[in-house]
Amino acid sequence: MNNYPNLREFYEKVPILIGENDRAALKNKAQDDDTALESTHWLIAMEGSEKQRNVYHWKVLIYPSQTKVIHCYKSPYYASQHFTSIYEAIEYSNELSQKAREDLLSTIEKPALQREA
Repeated sequence: MNNYPNLREFYEKVPILIGENDRAALKNKAQDDDTALESTHWLIAMEGSEKQRNVYHWKVLIYPSQTKVIHCYKSPYYASQHFTSIYEAIEYSNELSQKAREDLLSTIEKPALQREA
């Protein structure tokens, strides 16, 4: 599997400033990754992959970034389960965006964030 996102079907949202609680969580997770530690924003995106001809599955990813520059493509802060509907992925990305704006990504258990498609 490729370590980089499928940029052909990669749809990002406006970067969100990382709050203090989430920055502490990112610092704990990325202790040896200086580029992640320099990050100032979250970039939330949806990545689509074609499972069959014209049948896509979507996942929501969260990357530490500096506005539009993503440093950690190989290891996103968070990756959801696959969704079979782009509309469900959009809805979920909106929920995660709200959590990021409230500085609450660090308070949610990773399995609780994930949804079954």
